[in-house]
Amino acid sequence: MNGIVFNIHDVALLLIAGECGMLAMLFFAYRSNRRLAHSLMAIFMLMNMLIAIDTLICRGEVFRFWVFFVSPDLFFLFGFAYFLLGPALYFYTRAVIFRESSFRRLHALHLIPAATAQLYLFLVYHRYPADVQINLVLGKSVFLFSGGYHDLFWLAQKAMVVVYGIACFFLLARDLVLPKHQRSISKNSIFVWLHLLIGGFLLVWIWSLAAHIWSVFRSVDASNVMGITGNYMTVLLTTVLMFYSLLGSGLLGGLRPGKNTSRGDPAPMDQSLIERICAAMESGRLFLNPRLTVEEFAGHVKLPPRQVSSAIKSRYGCNFLEYVNSYRVQEAKIGLADPANRDESVLDIASKSGFNSKATFNRFFKKFAGVTPTEFRRRCLSGLPD
Repeated sequence: MNGIVFNIHDVALLLIAGECGMLAMLFFAYRSNRRLAHSLMAIFMLMNMLIAIDTLICRGEVFRFWVFFVSPDLFFLFGFAYFLLGPALYFYTRAVIFRESSFRRLHALHLIPAATAQLYLFLVYHRYPADVQINLVLGKSVFLFSGGYHDLFWLAQKAMVVVYGIACFFLLARDLVLPKHQRSISKNSIFVWLHLLIGGFLLVWIWSLAAHIWSVFRSVDASNVMGITGNYMTVLLTTVLMFYSLLGSGLLGGLRPGKNTSRGDPAPMDQSLIERICAAMESGRLFLNPRLTVEEFAGHVKLPPRQVSSAIKSRYGCNFLEYVNSYRVQEAKIGLADPANRDESVLDIASKSGFNSKATFNRFFKKFAGVTPTEFRRRCLSGLPD
């Protein structure tokens, strides 16, 4: 085919695909103690890239004709990506806030909508020969051919991500009270990043859902304009996220020094030192030892005790005891939220998390979680967002 393949609006989708693809590669390649969180963010960006490509294939005025003659089966090939977008963001948020490092069997339920979507797309499109497929996509008769179910399918695509985005904001709101020494990076940068990420995409998703609803009940032309506007909003968002992640937040080893490096302040703490301390605490799970002392911990990381205490104080603004107990509280939160532990007492879970005193456990849990252990467990097991 000769002539113009992409128009100016198609370029916006190409930019989204390119930027999300680059962010996905950066997060996959970056090595840190938060492997699960970075992998989930890479998957989230990869799904955004596939959605942009899928939209370009299905909506590109000229490009979709070119794609069809290359292979009709490229249409709707990435329909599952819309239904993995929300779970990827949700579990990324959990991994960052709660330091979760594994999945449970129950979490596989989040994959059901994606699998169901591909089955639906096979039934309404992929199982037919090319002479039928050409009318379905190039003639846009898939909406009539599916008996109106394709409108509901699109509605499900756009509504599910909004639901997951709201759930992510619940997670974020509940943990705003947590101090920064519960996270591997500073509190300000992680919450700025999460607000940009979750808030930005939730705004785009709500706009996209509104555009679809408008097309069903009002003007299709106005809905198309809203859809194109949403694409440009996504371009702006992904560009901001790329610059922030590379230069501002430190999420990918950013270049900007911290805010505390002003005149008269001590020299910045060696990041490798902090990483050694975090790795020993997270990978080695040394906090489970209820009698862990700074001297014993320093022996594990092969550093002088004074240097360990100084590094923790400089980086997290707390002493060694508070630092260790923050990990124990996080471990206790995971245990209390797990329905499988429903029959275990709060004190048993506290003991398994490294606490050897009920009073100490209650004091630090209330300090870091903002609620008592019993209230936290009640909220989680009652079905409220955790």
